[in-house]
Formats: sequence, C-alpha cells, structure tokens
Amino acid sequence: MTYNIEHLKRWKSGDREDCIDTYCRKLPRSKGFGEYIAGKFFKSLGYRWIHHDFNLLGGNKLGKYPDVEVILRNHIGDSRYESGRAYWPTFSPFLKTEESDLLIYKPDYSEIRFVECKRHDTNDKIRESQIRGMAILNLLFGCTVEVFEIVEENRISSLEEEQPLVWKL
Repeated sequence: MTYNIEHLKRWKSGDREDCIDTYCRKLPRSKGFGEYIAGKFFKSLGYRWIHHDFNLLGGNKLGKYPDVEVILRNHIGDSRYESGRAYWPTFSPFLKTEESDLLIYKPDYSEIRFVECKRHDTNDKIRESQIRGMAILNLLFGCTVEVFEIVEENRISSLEEEQPLVWKL
C-alpha cells in the first residue's frame, strides 16, 4: 500500500482531521500513520476500522472497549467471544502473542478482519509474536488476517524484486 510524502508531512504536522480513529489521531509524530493509510483504504471500500482499542484474546477486562464488544459479539456470537477471551489467562504465560494493529469491520458486522501494518520507511518488521497472534485469530475465529507494508509512492519500484516473506512456526 502506498502513500504520498506530502501526506506523511501533513500527518507529522498534526493535520489529521480526516482520520476517523480517535486513538490513532492522538499519537505523536509519525506514529499511527501506517494504520491510518490502511484504515483509509478499507474505509474507501465501505468498512470501518479501529486502531489499538480492541481486544479479542482476553488481555483486558470486559467493558474496557464496549463498542468493540458489540462488534465482536454480533459477528462471532457471545459464546465464541467469551471462549476466545479465555486465551490470554490460559496461554499467555507460555506463548507470547500480540493482536494486530487494526480491527476492520463491515457496519452490519457481517465481516471482521485484522490487519497488521508495517511501514517501510521506519524498517518496521513483523515479529513472531505478531504472527502467532494473527494465526490464533484466524484459527479460533475464522477471521481474515493480513499484513500490509506501507511504502512511499516513489520507493515502490525498489521493492518489486523482493521475495514474499514465509514464516514457519
């Protein structure tokens, strides 16, 4: 996914009025920019998005993110939502996992997906704990999980020769 350098400059200067996510809008400097670019893309396709302020695997107390609880319960049902939240206290001491950057969802809750964003200009790389988290979200809930590399428009040609990343756990 690409962006224009002028857009990044506006983001760094605090020009974020078109960002629909309150958490993302408040981040300092260039933080949250990659998530904003991916969220904006999904918004153009009719989805909504939430950066950071969600939890499906049980790391936070119920009620911390009430709007997200509605989204998840409507999509996967109460029992699957509650059983998924048992993951954190059961497995987290033994297996480090991280949830993705974005929760993407359709307004009618018919589809949810999770997206991890990696900015090329900051050399952000995917970690094994993030891969594990995405695998668990996919396996437990059947959700689509994706990784997006966020690249400046004029640098995309230098990436065309790179090979896809394959993880074996």
